[in-house]
Amino acid sequence: MTICSLPLLVRFLIRHAAIGFGVAVLFVGLLLAFDIGGIATLIFASSSAGLALAILTFSVGLTFSSVQMGFAVMFLRDDD
Repeated sequence: MTICSLPLLVRFLIRHAAIGFGVAVLFVGLLLAFDIGGIATLIFASSSAGLALAILTFSVGLTFSSVQMGFAVMFLRDDD
């Protein structure tokens, strides 16, 4: 099963979830680059920095993806 064989609405939601996750990865990168609240210092001083980064990225990605999908659905036009 390829992505092209999925229904249109499912492809729409997957596309917007991917957009939201991409924005989340950018957000986490900027969060670490600017060391907001000392979070980068805390993460990289930890013995399990990779796990902390993975959990942070996944959590923020899940949130941003959900918000992006919600916005996309709310702004759908209703063609009568």
